[in-house]
Amino acid sequence: MEFVESSIEAYHPEKLDVLIALHACNTATDDAIASGIKAGAELIVCAPCCHKQIRQEMERSGKVDAITRYGIFLERQAVMITDTIRALILEYYGYKTQVMEFIEMEHTPKNVLLVGKKTSKEGKKEEILRQIADLKSQYGIQKHYLESLLDLSLY
Repeated sequence: MEFVESSIEAYHPEKLDVLIALHACNTATDDAIASGIKAGAELIVCAPCCHKQIRQEMERSGKVDAITRYGIFLERQAVMITDTIRALILEYYGYKTQVMEFIEMEHTPKNVLLVGKKTSKEGKKEEILRQIADLKSQYGIQKHYLESLLDLSLY
């Protein structure tokens, strides 16, 4: 086992077995996921933190609905959309993905764990792309940062 202390941007491994990113704020989670996908990690485990990129896109779009017009609900919706798109992108790249709580809510409200385990099965890529495109369209999102990191053209 080898531990490397580095910024995500400066670390470019050729091969990874496991990538773990704990409370990687805002787009740092996406940097970690992209690094894991590019290095062919067998297991990617992330505890994402902030979700500012998608929230800002939702606010700019003006697509406000009965839920997102309330600030706290906009924030929670941005969290769910951000992590759903992350999970779908992992599935697109052949990961069996789970999203779960990993600690009791009374300890921290940021307790989502995103886990992707590499499989040999091909995912339903077109269906996944459509699901992502539908989410983005519904909430006025131009591009999820993870798409850019992976040069993934999603509709």
